[in-house]
Parts: sequence; structure tokens; C-alpha cells
Amino acid sequence: MDNKSLRERSGSVNRNSRLVSFLYELMRDDVCPGRVEELMRNSAISDCQYTNGYLANYAIDIANRLEGELP
Repeated sequence: MDNKSLRERSGSVNRNSRLVSFLYELMRDDVCPGRVEELMRNSAISDCQYTNGYLANYAIDIANRLEGELP
């Protein structure tokens, strides 16, 4: 099956969002959607204290870039 017919069968979706693009590629190539859903449910919505400052700062940097706050 070629990409065009798969796109037509699954629903043609266009979206101008870096976050959607990032999540799509992450789930397509690296992490199963169920795991992403689990992580989303477990994500804190209030202040968090992170134990690895380097990793937390990298996560902040990625989030800022995806949200368009940095080039």
C-alpha cells in the first residue's frame, strides 16, 4: 500500500503545529501511543520538583522551542 492510499483510508489531516508534529513522529517511530497517553495522564499540572536539573532544563528548552518561544 502506498502512502497516498493509506492517507486517504486513515483520514487526511493537515495541521500547522510543531507540537503535533513532534508527538506524531514520536508515536510513529519511538514510543507507543498508549505509553504517551499514560505519561500525559501522570503529568503534574502543578509545580513539580525535578531531581535531574539537566534533564528538566532540557525538557523546558524543548517545550519552549515547540511553543515557539525560541527560534
